[in-house]
Amino acid sequence: MNFRNCEAEKHEELRLSALTAAIYAIIGVQLPFYPLWLSSRGLGAGEIAAVMATPPAVRILSTLIASRQADRSGRHAALLVTLAFCAGLAYALMGLTQGLAAILAAVVLLAAAQGPISILADGIILGAAQRRRATGRPPLHYSFVRGWGSVSILAFMLACGPIARALPNSALIWLLAGVSLAAAVSAFLALRGVAPIPPASRGEAPMRPLERPGLVLGVIVATALIQSSHGLVLAFGALHWKQSGYDENFVSLAWAAALITEVGFFLAAGRWLGGESRAVTHLAVGGAAAILRWMLMALDPGMMGILAAQALHGLSCAAVQLGPAYLLARLFGPGHAAQAQGWLAAANAATLGLATCLSGALYPNFGERSYLAMATMAGVGFALSLQVGRALRDSRRDVALGDAALETGEKA
Repeated sequence: MNFRNCEAEKHEELRLSALTAAIYAIIGVQLPFYPLWLSSRGLGAGEIAAVMATPPAVRILSTLIASRQADRSGRHAALLVTLAFCAGLAYALMGLTQGLAAILAAVVLLAAAQGPISILADGIILGAAQRRRATGRPPLHYSFVRGWGSVSILAFMLACGPIARALPNSALIWLLAGVSLAAAVSAFLALRGVAPIPPASRGEAPMRPLERPGLVLGVIVATALIQSSHGLVLAFGALHWKQSGYDENFVSLAWAAALITEVGFFLAAGRWLGGESRAVTHLAVGGAAAILRWMLMALDPGMMGILAAQALHGLSCAAVQLGPAYLLARLFGPGHAAQAQGWLAAANAATLGLATCLSGALYPNFGERSYLAMATMAGVGFALSLQVGRALRDSRRDVALGDAALETGEKA
């Protein structure tokens, strides 16, 4: 490979890292402060749960439609940028609303735009990685590129903490709108230097039947259960900590502890933690970490205990994103990267919506003990991940035995 090609591939990786940083920046503001804005609007626990449960339900449809359309047309970048700008405008619209019904209507628009964005980005990144693998070029590590999204979340969470403290909670929505629109501009600039999907894949026929649909289903269900067990901490974590006497500084610190471990996992996974070759292990370890995290949260452990539980986020969340992304890209095959992640995102959205509604019913009555329900959900996902691992090992053994038998027959 000549120097010019090396530079082009490095440039592509930097552009994709910048794209990931842009689209995930909004989470650094939304995680700690969005529930506080909802509370400032006078919504109770049940109403907040309803608002938080609405986006996952809307994302099921928008994600499936957008991911399929992107893979069929090859216009991942144009669709991503359009939706990113729409998401910023939806936040601004939300700031002008009053009352539960109006907020819910704005949330539906936001979720429809925001839901497919990360899936389209995954399609672009995984598609680039597959093209490199197919042509024998140096690998593009998805985990490393995705890690810069977590760096961005952490940076914006820490940077926006002082700004949020200086603002009344009712003004936090404008901070969300500003960050979202700035992210859309940054995504547009990052994608200008990224190679588009090759024309040959744009007219591709509909996706071929899956060879192992049961295994695909197992990966999706296990992932959805583990990821959705985060519903309680996402909806009520910040509110519970504030009601326990902690201020916005601690809320930011608690989520920063989670993001630091997430960043560390993503940046290390591809080079030192096995990457794609340990995809099933990442899923199973993430499930075990989620069980431990929610059991600890259920004890209402105090400042240091909360920080310790949040530090498990690198496994309970990041590992459960990385492992299935690799597994499904492999099981779906080239040309359907966005669609594979779209199926997973739709399942995550549906399960997260149910978990959030359950949290709204449990938290007002049981407080921190509601985390036991989340631990149970993660436990079922963990058990399924073990079954997925066993099925994959059996599959590899069958292939190896078949190859050995074929080789013996040829020698005979």
